[in-house]
Amino acid sequence: MVGIIGNGNVLAKVDDSGSIEYMFYPNIGYEKHVLDATFAIYNGGLKWAWNNDWIIKQNYVKETNILRTSYESKEYLLESRDYVPISHNMIIKQLSVTNKTEEIQNIKLFFYENIRMGEIPNENTVRFIKDRQLLVKYDGKYVFSVGSNKKISSYQCGVRSTDKSALTDMANGILKEYPKSKGLITDSALSWDLVLNPGQKQTISVFLMVEKYDGSYPKIIDTLDLTRVIIDNHEDFYELTHAYWKNILDTAVSRLSENELNRVSHYEELCKRSLLTILLLCSRNGGIMASPSLYPDYRHVWCRDGGYMAVALDLCGQHLVTEKYFEWCRKTQNQDGSWIQSYHVDGSPRLTAIQNDQIGTTLWALLVHYRKTENINSLKKNWGMVKKAANYLVNVLNNQSLSYDLWEEKYGLFTYTIGSIYGGLKSAVEISKIIEDNSSDVKNWIYSAEFLKKEMIKKIYSEEDNRFLKSVSPKDNTVDSSILGICFPFNLVDPDDPKMVNTASQIEGAFNYKIGGIGRYPEDVYFGGNPWIINTLWLHMYYEQLIRAFLKNNAIKREIVESYIQKSISLFEWTLKNNFSGLFPEQIHKDLKVPISAMPLGWSHAMFIIAVHGDLDILIP
Repeated sequence: MVGIIGNGNVLAKVDDSGSIEYMFYPNIGYEKHVLDATFAIYNGGLKWAWNNDWIIKQNYVKETNILRTSYESKEYLLESRDYVPISHNMIIKQLSVTNKTEEIQNIKLFFYENIRMGEIPNENTVRFIKDRQLLVKYDGKYVFSVGSNKKISSYQCGVRSTDKSALTDMANGILKEYPKSKGLITDSALSWDLVLNPGQKQTISVFLMVEKYDGSYPKIIDTLDLTRVIIDNHEDFYELTHAYWKNILDTAVSRLSENELNRVSHYEELCKRSLLTILLLCSRNGGIMASPSLYPDYRHVWCRDGGYMAVALDLCGQHLVTEKYFEWCRKTQNQDGSWIQSYHVDGSPRLTAIQNDQIGTTLWALLVHYRKTENINSLKKNWGMVKKAANYLVNVLNNQSLSYDLWEEKYGLFTYTIGSIYGGLKSAVEISKIIEDNSSDVKNWIYSAEFLKKEMIKKIYSEEDNRFLKSVSPKDNTVDSSILGICFPFNLVDPDDPKMVNTASQIEGAFNYKIGGIGRYPEDVYFGGNPWIINTLWLHMYYEQLIRAFLKNNAIKREIVESYIQKSISLFEWTLKNNFSGLFPEQIHKDLKVPISAMPLGWSHAMFIIAVHGDLDILIP
């Protein structure tokens, strides 16, 4: 497993050995700071956190975003608890060491860092300030400080791959105590001498703070002073952080109706973990990051992913968070009503191509937001955004405008995009009714939506293949599971329409992975082509719609309904089996059944929450 920790300003990734790989600051997706921050113990030999002879277990402390990693050997039991307090731009690593033997153990505990600041690291300086018992590392933009609540026994400030490197000195257990080093890749280590009686446990907390640096020495002093104040008053930080996340979940549960509680109760822990994960991807400025992954690089905002995550957040009662997201959408919207392909979390453009499905998804998400909040003032505040976006979709339809597909691979007019345009226009029309606006723009939206429902369905269906096309311009009859979007959630096609039933059946039959699950399309080569959490849940949700439609039709035989119930259950259970300590990746390796590509992926978690909630009256425009 891997884990993420954060507070809306800072987000860090912790690997499966408990090492802090990298963090983002001053926004949760930018800039990237590679930390390589970890620990080791020395007792006649150096034993790193990642050594193979540890038995390592990792999970989150229940109902929090505090990540716990335990390490056990014959002699020792160690535990690392990593978290970011909600109030400060700081990572806290709480380390405990227990002596399992019947003998006194004299050990050294080391903390090591190899911080490379910023997207393109510059020459930096690392120093140990002895009278403050703090390490400080700084370049022209950032300053990091590292300290502990226990007096430091020794230290080393070095340069990686030289004879001054802290890494080299740790190997023999003795740090040379160089007080200052300068270079492109500096490193440092702190150590504590511990004497552990049989069965004794000792705990040391390491504090790693980051701040912007304007090049002035007083800024360094201010950072050191703040770090020292926090360390001297650290006792409540863990409990406050624990309580913060727990209170969010308690509030979310309190806002659920009785029916919602019944649906969620069977999957409560996984729903809570999904909510906590999505919240870590929410920036305080409103942007919602797709994933903290660097390979592939998903640490950006796509309005498609953001829209699905906003819906999931609203279903969990996190309405203030989604309000911030729609405020972010208002600020980033283009004058023509569109949004570009993706943004940095701060709202600055990243990829400037257009994916028209993202515009429809944003309008759909806003309608769901209203249905959960009944906050008409929110709709009025966003009405200008809605009008521009809906008018843009009408122009796309009138001009048959091409754009990239949702997978960012092909350029054309795609069936999923057409479905999202319909869903966006329908959502805009519903919003206009709520705020009682019946202008000529609204009439155009209604006309365009009706045209899609009556005429466009004919164009996107292939009689020869007996299924909906992937795209109509250029014509592409590839089986693609995103086609399900025209039914769920956008409702362009009725679930029990034979054309839709045939299409879903062919989608299901197109994937025969050794481990099961549904992929994007059979010829997919992205990461080798694997089943996705999103797409498996997509087919599950379509079958849920179909089952409800069949149950309303007394002419449908019970055994047919039962067969689809079993299909739906099987797809959902596959998803349940493919979470990793509560985290959902983008893909599952088709042969090895391990997470692949980004993990966690916010859209995967959002689809899980949406699937569990399953209230079509709220979700369908």
